[in-house]
Amino acid sequence: MVTLTTSGSVLSYTPSFELLNRWVIEKQICCYCGTCAGVCPRIVLNGKVPRLIDYCSECGNCYKYCPQTYTPVNEFERKIFPGTNKEEYLGYYEKCIFAQSTDKSILSVAQNGGLVSALLIHALETGLIDGAILTITDKNWMPKPMLARTPEEIKRAAGSKYVMSPNMLIYREVINDPTIKKVAVVGLPCQIRAARKLQMEPIIPVENGKIEFIIGLFCHRNFSYEGLLETVKKILNIDLYEVKKFDIRKGKFTILTQEGKQVELPVKELSKHSWSSCASCTDFTGRLADISVGNVGIIDVDWSLAIVRSKKAMELLDSAVKAGKLRIAEGKDAIEVILKEAQKKAERREKVSELLYQYFSELGIPSDEVRAYFTLLTLGGASSEELSKALNIGGAELDAILARLCEKGWTVKHEDRYIPTRPSLVLRIEVTKFHNLIKKVLEKESELEGIYARKFG
Repeated sequence: MVTLTTSGSVLSYTPSFELLNRWVIEKQICCYCGTCAGVCPRIVLNGKVPRLIDYCSECGNCYKYCPQTYTPVNEFERKIFPGTNKEEYLGYYEKCIFAQSTDKSILSVAQNGGLVSALLIHALETGLIDGAILTITDKNWMPKPMLARTPEEIKRAAGSKYVMSPNMLIYREVINDPTIKKVAVVGLPCQIRAARKLQMEPIIPVENGKIEFIIGLFCHRNFSYEGLLETVKKILNIDLYEVKKFDIRKGKFTILTQEGKQVELPVKELSKHSWSSCASCTDFTGRLADISVGNVGIIDVDWSLAIVRSKKAMELLDSAVKAGKLRIAEGKDAIEVILKEAQKKAERREKVSELLYQYFSELGIPSDEVRAYFTLLTLGGASSEELSKALNIGGAELDAILARLCEKGWTVKHEDRYIPTRPSLVLRIEVTKFHNLIKKVLEKESELEGIYARKFG
């Protein structure tokens, strides 16, 4: 069941496509990962959003496994990772490394050092996995998911695409293929949340289709295919079939053509084409992945940078090195650069606009209540002690604020924590109050007009 709150009460809803549509798709926070269509044959993708083409059985799987609905990140992290190191914006990790494949055929097609391809091929050849969920593109860079079963198919998917691809749609093929007992998933942070949900709580108790290994890709934002096409073709006068490689480094979007020509433009020029859900994503590195890979802080672009998180990732990495398939170097200094980028993304996405405080103030809502609510929202709920520390207030003053928020329906207390009500419900509560107030004022219109008529005619 999904618990929502309004007017201080708790309402329970059965997860369904209708709920997914209301709270994710219509709110434009769908990340087009394809999970909902991957777990339900009644859902299809129309290129931008999921669509229900048959009746909804209300099994709830589309809502449950959607990465944009509640994901128990802290609970998953405690169960999966040894926890040697932890940073607020990075999550748990064991160590940071630079890595490079020793296979020239991988390096010739890789984004940087070919770490992802090398690990997947080694995992396939040693029996850790039977296949991998990846993204491939056609000659015009149109992305689509693929279940790679061979080293050649893995190499075909090498390189970053920078456009949204519904990778998890292919999960439907995985669970229906008895030859795929164990699978790896490579994806963006949003896709990684869906993969981890499916791993931790499998959709059906079968032997095949188990998600065995998860690789996350660093991501500040991603773009629509149409936006990328428009930029490359209209602004840069390059046809997509001419493109050999895309890259983003140091604020620049770089295009390398098949003929060796290199063109750059500021990433901000692409910002208007960012996928809508990217505006609310706070995860830069894919903190739920077994290993996270990117190129932030790399001086030599022929190497990959990785945050190694799980014991399974450590073992696979060591095995690949011993087999002579990878060379690695310590990347201790790089962790600070990654942390800075991760913090920048999280704070930019979760910072509440000062204009919102102004708007609520103009509605006559006390600023201390507004700040307490927004703080609970960004903290993901908190105990009174945690909130007191964050707001630097306490005692009777904080108790009074929390009591008023609960009474208004802005928060609900669950055990020792205060949980904020969904913002859209809070806004509707206040809009309703405002409309009722306007109605009462308008009821006095004739009385006021009478006074004016007697005085001024």
